[in-house]
Formats: sequence, C-alpha cells, structure tokens
Amino acid sequence: MLKNKVFVIEPMFSENLILKKEIKKKFKNIEFNYKKIDKKYLLKKKSMAEGVVLGLQPFDKDVIKAFQNLKVISRFGVGLDNIDLKYCKEKKIKVSPSFGCNSLSVAELVISNSINLLRNINLNNNLMQSGKWEKINGNEIFEKTFGIVGMGSVGKELAKRLVPFGCKILVNDLKIDKVFCKKHKLKISSLNYLLKNSDVISLHLPLTKKTNKMINFKTLNILKKNCILINTSRGQLIDLDALSKFLNKKEKNIKVFLDVFPVEPFKNKNLLKNKNSIFTPHIGGTTEESKLRMGRKNISDLISVLKKN
Repeated sequence: MLKNKVFVIEPMFSENLILKKEIKKKFKNIEFNYKKIDKKYLLKKKSMAEGVVLGLQPFDKDVIKAFQNLKVISRFGVGLDNIDLKYCKEKKIKVSPSFGCNSLSVAELVISNSINLLRNINLNNNLMQSGKWEKINGNEIFEKTFGIVGMGSVGKELAKRLVPFGCKILVNDLKIDKVFCKKHKLKISSLNYLLKNSDVISLHLPLTKKTNKMINFKTLNILKKNCILINTSRGQLIDLDALSKFLNKKEKNIKVFLDVFPVEPFKNKNLLKNKNSIFTPHIGGTTEESKLRMGRKNISDLISVLKKN
C-alpha cells in the first residue's frame, strides 16, 4: 500500500463505492470530495496531495501552485481544457486523461438520440403525455448519411457501430487514420462537404482556438434541410446564440441533441424550450460501466507515477 497523499476531487469517483473500495486498497492517505467546488475553494485548500483525481474542476496555474507537492493529475474524463497543461509540463507534473474509457457510452448516446430524433420519438412521447393520440411520422437511420467530425476514440467507436445500420459515413479531422477508414469504408471529406451533405452530424473534438464556435451562423446555413446536429464533446464548439436563432428557421427544420454546454448547469430557457430537439445534462460518459473504467484507469495512473516517488 502506497503512503502518498491522494486527493479525489471528482465527486462521481468519491461517491462510487466500488472505486472508493479499490483505491483504498492501494493508497493509505486519501481525501475524498463529495461536493461541487470552485477555484476559490481549491486555492484556499492548499492541499499537500501528490496525486489528484480531477473532473471538470478548474486547475489553472494558480491552483497548481497551491498544490505544492503535486506529481500527477489523473483526469476522470478526457477533456483537458480545464488544466494548464503548459504549466504542468514546466513543473513536470504528469497529466493522464481517461482516453477511451467512456467512448462506448458516448457512442451509444449519440446513436440512440439520432434514432430518437429521426423517428420523432420525443415528439410522439410529448403528445402521449399531453393526452393526445396522434402520430408524427419519422425516418429510418438506414442508409442515411452520417457525418462524424473528429475521429478520436469516440469517433471511431461511433463509426464502428454505425456500419451495421447501413449508413454512408463521412469523416473529417486534422489527422485521419486512413487504415481504419478503409477497413470500415468511411469516406474522408472536407468539413464543408460533410456539413452540406450529412443527414446527421456528430461533433467529437477538443476545445481549441480553431474549434471554438466552429458551428456558427455561417456554418449552420450550410446544413441541409432536416439535418440533425449532435454535440457530446465540448459546449463551446457551437455558438448557442446563433443556434437559438437558427432553430426558429422553419424552412430548415434543423434538430439538435446537445449534451454539453459552454456554462454548466445550462439554464437558457429560450433554447431549452425547443421541443423539436433533445437536451441532457452532460451524461455522455457517465454510465456505471464507463465510470468504473475511468476510475480504474485513474487508480492505475496514480500508482504508476507515485510508486516511483
């Protein structure tokens, strides 16, 4: 059992009894957090932890300075835009995201909501709950053109699961695994071509200067009629002000499924009241199975770094 101090900042890890039991078998000195905390709290905390399990909590240069003994940040998730990576590299702090651990969960969520919106299941459900026996027809996912923007672990898992549906799959990314694309008969295309020709578009990109608000009023106008736009990666990829105005364009009849937002919790009623779309509170990677995979990788990453110190 290692004596290094570990601070589990992410409540989803702390509240999971299986993960809690497993990490206790590996580390003697562990502190668990069970509540939402901000930068002010972390600065005041000044933890002496050598390793942390981090969610989406802010971990910029100021916070890292307050954690003077820090050697490893194990991310309960994959996004790293809440961490000052440059300063971590300068201070030789290892940053370990949980790549691949929640890919299945996100891919399944994308497919299930694609079918939901194509078949208008949400709208039919709303009518039933309001006491109306009316039918709104929908469409099959079979042979639809599905555009995947971002071909990392989630994009690949999504593509593999779409193949049996008989979809024509368009893919776009800065770096493309051509061997994977050839194996699964994916068509590599430009972003503009993908946006113009896809019946369903799913975003799977990190947040960078280039991807910030990449879906804006200009790119929204490119989308084909009746297109479905999905974002389960980072909320800042879509300009939500532009999207709110665009969804009112009846001639386009665009539907969206959003699981991530620029500010969370998200409470913009003007957008959320759109009954033709689906909104969820960032549940993409939070199945019970994915939480265990992420947490176990967190434990493994902490051990691999801290056992050397």
